[in-house]
Amino acid sequence: MDTSYCKTGEITSSEVIYKGKPTKGKSRYMFIDTPLIQIELIEPGDSPSTWKHHHERYGEGVHCISFVVKDMEEKMKMLEEMGYPVTQTGNFFNEKGRYAYMDTTSTYKVIIELLERFDVGIFSV
Repeated sequence: MDTSYCKTGEITSSEVIYKGKPTKGKSRYMFIDTPLIQIELIEPGDSPSTWKHHHERYGEGVHCISFVVKDMEEKMKMLEEMGYPVTQTGNFFNEKGRYAYMDTTSTYKVIIELLERFDVGIFSV
């Protein structure tokens, strides 16, 4: 079976901030890449995180929908002005990008994740 589309392991994020406080934010994950989307399966660890909170509150299910963006600070500010606060931020891909979870559950029943990648040539809005 070809598993080149599938990556698994422990998340090694650094500088994870959850609800304004540093946390380890450890979890186990599996990324499944397709030509058009990436599906992330995340099993939260014991430390505080949006993943752990979501799992405890809603059980298994969709946690977030992600958008790759340029100028993440501008997008975060825009969503905050619309009433959607930041709940967690951190780095990913060995410091080659960062993410922000925006709490849009009151309107959309799912979190919006903003992704900013530092490598060149990746499409973003």
